[in-house]
Amino acid sequence: MSDRPTRGRYTLLYRFIVREFAQNFAVAFSFFFCIFFINSILLLVQRILLRNIDMMTMLEMVALSMPQFLIYTFPFASLAASSMVLGDLCSSNELLAIRSSGIASGRVYRPLIAASIVLSFVTFFFADAVLPWSSVVYEERLSLLMQEVPTFEIESNSVNTVGNIVLSNGETDGNVINDIILLSTDEATGESRTVISERGTLQLIDSWNYIYSLSLDNPKILISDRDDIESFGLSDASSATFFLDFSEQIPSLTSSAPVNLSSRDLIAGIRDRDPGERADMLLWHQNREDARLVLADTLKQAGRGNAGSDDITMRAIEASDTINSRGDNPPRNFYSQYFKAELSKKFVLSAACFCLTLITLPLSMFRVKHGKLTGFAISLLIAVAYWYMLFGVQLEIFNISSSPYLLIAIPDLVILLIAVLLIMRFRKAR
Repeated sequence: MSDRPTRGRYTLLYRFIVREFAQNFAVAFSFFFCIFFINSILLLVQRILLRNIDMMTMLEMVALSMPQFLIYTFPFASLAASSMVLGDLCSSNELLAIRSSGIASGRVYRPLIAASIVLSFVTFFFADAVLPWSSVVYEERLSLLMQEVPTFEIESNSVNTVGNIVLSNGETDGNVINDIILLSTDEATGESRTVISERGTLQLIDSWNYIYSLSLDNPKILISDRDDIESFGLSDASSATFFLDFSEQIPSLTSSAPVNLSSRDLIAGIRDRDPGERADMLLWHQNREDARLVLADTLKQAGRGNAGSDDITMRAIEASDTINSRGDNPPRNFYSQYFKAELSKKFVLSAACFCLTLITLPLSMFRVKHGKLTGFAISLLIAVAYWYMLFGVQLEIFNISSSPYLLIAIPDLVILLIAVLLIMRFRKAR
């Protein structure tokens, strides 16, 4: 009989914590998502210049690009939500009241930890299933769109700019364009080209690389040097065809790069590259050992006086250079390191929901003003520190010879270690 009120009290507490966490998570999720959205998606949409497509198609393309941001949004949102909940409970003395009623602080932490574990699985699902799927669909959809929609927004009496190409045109009828003025600049040579034609036809000839052909009738071509205005050439022809390459102007957030592969595909890629990597390492060790043997033999001959000093010196230098040129660390396959790092990052970002939530628990030991605001500010500082650690270790994966699995996990391990030390310290202080 005595257990029922206690269980009911815990149930009521758990519901309250979960409700507060969910509300704050929604706010934090919106904040972090908007940061990634504004800095990446809108920039992509602006650069793609697909202004002829309808709004629903554009929203579909944006939605397909979102999963790659969600794998970062979930951990940071869980961090902020937990900080805001605990900060609010402390500032309003609700946590003190809970403790005074005989309920341990651990009961408050349990719903937060449980929610972070659930979010870890959700994050991994998006990283391992949704992101690879959306990447493939995005590429297919974009390819179809580029076959239907010209890179230039061809409207009557308009001027369009893509990269270093400017097209001015008069009346249009489908892909047939009148009164064309085409300006382009070669940044490498500094050569400027001006093409004038009364009529031309624009056609897509390579939908994968976004290369167009512009067939012109009776064009006049002026080629000049931007650094020397007196140097120019003028020519005309009955017809001419120009090829417009927009591949660099149509960036795609998603591709078949390792970052967009599932864990199964990454493991398969690592397995495929392991034999080659092992062969390279074996050859590296063999060459170093051969060079050492040559150096040792040369030194022995020098000690016995069996060869000329110049010959011995040259052989010793060559052997020494061979050893030094190969360094102390065995070579690593670039793509093997890349695949291993991305595989590790899927698990690291997923576990970050738990680790980042755990580091907020010591916040309940402090009395703070403006609890939610203070908690959110602290979460921003931790998020920035975590982001820089993750970014830093990713830059080092190609500079080390050891496996990148542990290197990519360093941010989680650091956060986890700090959280455990803080929790142990405050438990002893109490």
